[in-house]
Amino acid sequence: MERKRFLRRGTRSLVALCFAVSAGNAIACTVSEDMTSSLLLNSTEIPNSERIKIADMMLAAKQWLNVEIRGIVYAGGYIKERSPKEIAAERAANLKSYLVQLGVKEKNVWVDTRIIKEPDVDDKENAALDQISVTLVPICDGGCARLCDDPRVTPTSKAIK
Repeated sequence: MERKRFLRRGTRSLVALCFAVSAGNAIACTVSEDMTSSLLLNSTEIPNSERIKIADMMLAAKQWLNVEIRGIVYAGGYIKERSPKEIAAERAANLKSYLVQLGVKEKNVWVDTRIIKEPDVDDKENAALDQISVTLVPICDGGCARLCDDPRVTPTSKAIK
């Protein structure tokens, strides 16, 4: 339940919505790169496996021509971790720093932290904390509709006609 609210509040509400009107029909798609991960308790370091995922996301995002990239960072501290508020803030700072190293402009990184009160349950009914999440979205002058038809870009949702 917590995970669903986390995703709904963050990733889904901030995903870039590309919108165009063509011959009276509305066509929309979303373009983003997303990842969510659980960390070891009390750890604030981004594991190499997650750094690789984020770097791969940046490579895909760099296919979005003539746009800036917005990085959206969500970091949580589990209530049973030591100083969960501070841990969440440090996780967020580490993710922000890494995104900047990869080429996202610092002014284009949004950060949100939270305290995780209960573990989430994944599709296999396993407990998961999902302490970190990163979403990359395009920032387009005049809208991002052109990305929906760009063969180098794979939208995260299909066109709605």
